[in-house]
Amino acid sequence: MTIEIIPATEAMVAEIELWLDEEEMAYNERYSRWEAAGYEGDPGIRGFKCNWNSTKNHWRDGFGSLDVLVKDGRAIGFLDGYDILEIHPQERGLGYGRLLAEFMIDRAQEEGRSVVEIDIAPLTALPFWERLGFKVIEGRQGNGGGQYAYKTLPRRFPLGSGTKFPYAVEFYTETARYTDGKPFRIYSGSGEAQDNGTLQLPERVICFSPSVQNTCDCFAKLTVNGEELFFEKLKRDEASHLGFNCDKGYIYYIERITISSAVCSI
Repeated sequence: MTIEIIPATEAMVAEIELWLDEEEMAYNERYSRWEAAGYEGDPGIRGFKCNWNSTKNHWRDGFGSLDVLVKDGRAIGFLDGYDILEIHPQERGLGYGRLLAEFMIDRAQEEGRSVVEIDIAPLTALPFWERLGFKVIEGRQGNGGGQYAYKTLPRRFPLGSGTKFPYAVEFYTETARYTDGKPFRIYSGSGEAQDNGTLQLPERVICFSPSVQNTCDCFAKLTVNGEELFFEKLKRDEASHLGFNCDKGYIYYIERITISSAVCSI
């Protein structure tokens, strides 16, 4: 048996569409019987045929990735970026969904993402994603209407024997910045001074909290060796000059702080 995950081709897309159509027809038949029975019981789980045209067109227009799980030459599953994952109905429960999910997480790591955020639907899939380390936030709906869940992707950096200086990074919503002044996330510790005028942090510091749905307009307060270097919006040019970046998931982060000799004078 051979199994591989490869970029989609038109032939694979056509093959997937056939079994999505069959799945949709079977669901519609079950739904009709369920409706006729007075909505007693369970009509079962519906597949993602309803999203297929947008997925297909998005991929054809070059605006997204579509990867296919191929088993012995047959397309038995697909992954639409970070949005949709589905396995052929007859191939479920055999670990193939996990292969695609782990492929998605590994790709997020390679792309430099700090967090993977997903919508879980149907809710019967919750245990599957929790086993993969995703945290479900009760009461929060994802952008696609499913149950919101996320997984952070930590990046740690071993420090050497160089000079260490304390740092602190605090993140605030715009409301908190001008009202109660309470940050939603605080990082602190010691970084190592580098020859290129930066301070290497022991981990990636990310502007993220599941309680904040849009962090693009958030503020960061940056302090090194007791001196406040920055307290403004992360989208400001000054933030990037200090070392803040935005990853492909639109999460701001910093791994090295650009410092001056005055800041790190002993």
